[in-house]
Amino acid sequence: MKDRRIWLIFLIIFVNLLGFGIILPILPYYAEQFGASPMTIGLLSASFSLFQFISSPVLGELSDRFGRRPILLFSILGTVASFLLLGVAKTLPMLFLARIVDGISGGNISTAQAYIADITPKEKRSQSMGLIGAAFGLGFITGPALGGWLSSFGYSVPAYVAAAVAGVAAILAFFFLPETVNKAMRAKGVKKPLFSFKEMYTVSTSEAVGPLVIMAFLSNMSFSMMQGTFALFTEHRLFMGPGEVGALFALIGVLSVVVQMGLLKYVVAFLGEKWATAASILMSAAALMLMGWVFSIRELVVAIVLLSLGQGVLGPVITGRVSEKTPPDEQGNVMGVLQSVGSLARLIGPILGTAFFQPNCYGFPFVAAGIILLFCLPLVEKKYY
Repeated sequence: MKDRRIWLIFLIIFVNLLGFGIILPILPYYAEQFGASPMTIGLLSASFSLFQFISSPVLGELSDRFGRRPILLFSILGTVASFLLLGVAKTLPMLFLARIVDGISGGNISTAQAYIADITPKEKRSQSMGLIGAAFGLGFITGPALGGWLSSFGYSVPAYVAAAVAGVAAILAFFFLPETVNKAMRAKGVKKPLFSFKEMYTVSTSEAVGPLVIMAFLSNMSFSMMQGTFALFTEHRLFMGPGEVGALFALIGVLSVVVQMGLLKYVVAFLGEKWATAASILMSAAALMLMGWVFSIRELVVAIVLLSLGQGVLGPVITGRVSEKTPPDEQGNVMGVLQSVGSLARLIGPILGTAFFQPNCYGFPFVAAGIILLFCLPLVEKKYY
């Protein structure tokens, strides 16, 4: 963790996720301004994930061929462009276009994970991936709270601020981030196809990492079912607005940082990666199902605390294990597939969640998400840990 490059990646991801966090709590309200239904809001979230699903393995493979640095720069600049489009949007199709542009260029996380894998020993991968998770958490501490406050000046204002902070990430990457992919690794990557459903299938069904990839899919889908309906749920059941929703997302961020920068290494050291994974699945599933039955902010906060603790362990451990089992010249490709599978999950999750979101059963998407997450448990086998 003393390597400066790790902290540069941390800072770049934090600034980029700060911009995303600013947008997150206000996007449903922004869409409702143009007459969007709950299902349309789910499709709006899914549009980003659909195009990220397609682009992530391509960008991951390109990072193996040409290096991590140029792909990170492209991804972050695409995010800047998408937020600017969001700011000038005056119609619902413009909102969709903004999210599609961000999805196409949204390979920065998988490329950052591959970068971390390039410079981190295998035995420290889970902890290092936790640092990326902590950058997510810090972005969610300040981003949603800032977005909720900025929305009082108009829904376009948070979008412009998000574009500015993503621009800062691009500047940091351009001036301070060195390349990690050497000529030998690039030579191996030239012969691989840029995109192949067969390659995605091969990685997702491989004996080495397949079950871990499936776990990542189920985990991402269940969380995105909650995330895609959270603002609607709090608006209709608890009568909350963007500012309050932003504060709750900030709470998730605080707890994620506490887990991933502090508690994660102790949890893994005490339980081992296998039992830490199983415990985090059970805690997250219980939290999601509890969330479906809350009728007060206090009850909701309890559920959020449990969910944040569980997810703060689950994501980094799965990602770290996938990275450990992947050869160095395949890191970008496999991490791109992992990100793409996560995008597919985030494509399905909001649509499924908003389909379940009906009058008199506002909490059902959360209960269903908890049940789906429990299907990860049979995949936690010793040979993968």
